[in-house]
Amino acid sequence: MAQILAYDSDLAMNWDVVSSLGHDVATFNDPGETIDFARENKVDIALLSNAEGIDMIKHLREISPNFKVVIFCDAPDIMEVRRALRLAPCSFLFKPIVREELDACLKRALLKGKSTIKGSLNV
Repeated sequence: MAQILAYDSDLAMNWDVVSSLGHDVATFNDPGETIDFARENKVDIALLSNAEGIDMIKHLREISPNFKVVIFCDAPDIMEVRRALRLAPCSFLFKPIVREELDACLKRALLKGKSTIKGSLNV
């Protein structure tokens, strides 16, 4: 089981599929609250949506350079995809969320390096 941080500005976004895969998930729709949670809690993977999520990668990597990120996108915008790929997320998936794809993606991300730890520690 992993601790997952999930961000989407869409208030209707349902992250139950993450819980159904056996993970603990903390959901947010405010970028500031998302970053604050990452600073104060152990997070294994961040699931981030769209341009706002891409913008958060830099802040999460300041907390821990090894922060694992999966980006979700509503529609393929090549400029956003390129911008996200430059920040080296573990994966890039398109909505709607397909349970099997998400499961495989999370398993691969968990196998890559160390999970993040509380930001208050010097990493």
